[in-house]
Amino acid sequence: MNNYKNLAIALISIMLLGACNSEKKEKTADGVEYVLVESENGANFEEGDFAIFSLKLVDSKDSVLLDSEEVGELPVQINDSILSKRGPLFSILKELQLGDSIKTKLTASQVLTEGFNQPVAEDKEAGENLTVYAKAIQKLDTAGFMEWQQQKRAEAMEKMKEDAEKQKGIDDQLIKDFLSKNGIEAERTESGLYYMITEETSGEKPAPGDTVSVNYVGKLMDGTVFDTSFEDIAKEADIYNPEREYGPIEIPIGKGRVIRGWDEGIMLLNEGSEATLFIPSGLAYGSRAAGAKIPANSSLVFDVELVEVK
Repeated sequence: MNNYKNLAIALISIMLLGACNSEKKEKTADGVEYVLVESENGANFEEGDFAIFSLKLVDSKDSVLLDSEEVGELPVQINDSILSKRGPLFSILKELQLGDSIKTKLTASQVLTEGFNQPVAEDKEAGENLTVYAKAIQKLDTAGFMEWQQQKRAEAMEKMKEDAEKQKGIDDQLIKDFLSKNGIEAERTESGLYYMITEETSGEKPAPGDTVSVNYVGKLMDGTVFDTSFEDIAKEADIYNPEREYGPIEIPIGKGRVIRGWDEGIMLLNEGSEATLFIPSGLAYGSRAAGAKIPANSSLVFDVELVEVK
């Protein structure tokens, strides 16, 4: 019985030793050290080839700074004279074979500044060590790379459409809940814009291409004022800009010069009318932030006055 037990222990030890030995310390021609985690003995990358890498960056607190599974793979054209100037990360990548997986530790400045010409974030030290994981997953010629790009663009567009449709439902429910909570009765257009006329007039309605003069107060759904044409409100909200001239702004309406919620909402009003527009993010700034005060996917509230149709 003991013989079988000893044999099992020996086999496990051999397996563990083999697993440990599968990782090899390597060094590039430039002297950059890294660990070859796995090698499939794949093809070499030749000058002019396009290499596609998965990439993951982890900081000293084990926080993931970048993961290609979320933001997309890293395409690199193999050009020794160019890549040799992009720091130690690209010194490693250009020497890998197809299927190779590596890990290494490099400073934030080596990866971000030297490698990608990006500044190190304010909450990071330039000398902080990052753990870099990379794998060479595809080798493409120029035609293959063009096809890869087209495929990635199509995938990105499809994901944007899916995300926008999902966000549309979230925004609609958010606005409905806001209206219900505050006892507001508002009309909904086919696009998802909600509006409430607070001062009705019989003045002229603007048409696409007309120039209109508008007073406004722009707010987030929590009531935070982020922009206004009124000087006193700007001062009260601590967003006053002494270099700005306050008062009604003039814009061409219905021509895509403003957010879609404004293009649609302002044309619902008569000259002299006032209204509150409840604009879902898809009719505002969408999935991108607008400055420091409007986060991505923000539904917005605008109190507007159509001062004049010109």
